[in-house]
Order: sequence, then C-alpha cells, then structure tokens
Amino acid sequence: MTAMRLLVCAPLGIEARALRAALGPGTVHRTGYGPRRSARSAASLAGADFDVLVVAGLAGGVGAEVCTGDVIVADELRGQRGTVRCPAAPALAAELRRAGFPVRCGPIATAGRVVHGAQRAELARAGVLAVDMESAALAEAAGGRPLGVVRVVVDTARQPLLRPGTPDRALTALARLHAIGSCLPRWGRAVLRERTVLRERTVLPEIRSAAPEEVS
Repeated sequence: MTAMRLLVCAPLGIEARALRAALGPGTVHRTGYGPRRSARSAASLAGADFDVLVVAGLAGGVGAEVCTGDVIVADELRGQRGTVRCPAAPALAAELRRAGFPVRCGPIATAGRVVHGAQRAELARAGVLAVDMESAALAEAAGGRPLGVVRVVVDTARQPLLRPGTPDRALTALARLHAIGSCLPRWGRAVLRERTVLRERTVLPEIRSAAPEEVS
C-alpha cells in the first residue's frame, strides 16, 4: 500500500500554525475565515492529490453538556446546502479517546456568522454539539474520499466568546489542537486500510463469479 496522503484544512492562521507544528507545513492548508473563503478553498482543493481530508480548528460549543476544551468530532455537518454525513467519525473519535482527549461525537453546524443567544439555544435543541463557519463548505473538497472533522471548543453558552477569559481559553484550545495533530495520520492510515479491505471483499467475489467455468 502506498503512503497515505493527508490534507488538513485549517481556516485560521493560528489554527494552521498549531497543526503545522505537529504535522509539518506540507500537510496543512490554511483555507480562510468564513463560508465564502471556505467555498473557494474547497473548489480549489477538490482536484488536489490527497487520500484523506481533515477539517480541524476551533469552534463554539452548543450542547448543554459541552465544555471549553472538549474535542468535537462531527458525525454529520449541517450547513446551508444540507447535511453531510461523516461515516469515519466513530473511528476518529476512538483514536482521539485512546490518546486521552475528552471527545464528543455528534453534529456540527456551519453558520454564516457567529452564533449567540437564542440561535445557539435553538441549535442545542436540535442536537448540535458545536458550531463553526467553515466545515460544511470545506467538506465538499473530499469528493468521496474519507473525511474527518474535528473542532476544539473555545466558548460555550456559559462562557461566551466576548468575555475577558476568552484569550486564555483560546490558547488552551490551540494547545489541544496541536496535540490532536499527531493522531490524524494514524486515523487516516487506518481508514484507508479499512476501505481497501472492504473493496477487496467486494471485488474478489465478483472476479470469481465472472471467471469461466472449468470444462471437464
């Protein structure tokens, strides 16, 4: 099996720097803040040479039990263009839990602007765990390849973004994001191995059934 080619999309410069320190500069692509820049980046990256896509960065916590510093792995992305499923999410969550991170797996919503108050509460009632402004748009670059989305929570309803303690919480979250980086290649290799095995299990019976029968 050839080496796994991982592409990590990080919207903000500070997120990209934290991940590059763990993964190296060639793996991490800074995609820009917000849905418009994300859509442009996704379109430009869709034809890039990679096997596995990860969207990683910081986020706002939405769920009632979500705390600052929690690691949210998306099992689905809810955006303006619909819902994107993330079938490889359980494997990514398990990899991060084995590394000792406080992981929650569930929906992440992508909004057009920063979410506050009533809108955050509405998302929580819908089962959303975290909200960002990029993931659903960036996920379109995957194009059928394995996709992982992982976000570290900075602010919550109890600890809003516009509070004096936010810079300290952000630094702590960035340190956690950096630590997560080393887990991503292991997960990517595991996902590709699983995909290869599933493909072989599907293809081999077809080859056998298509083989000519022996003539006695």
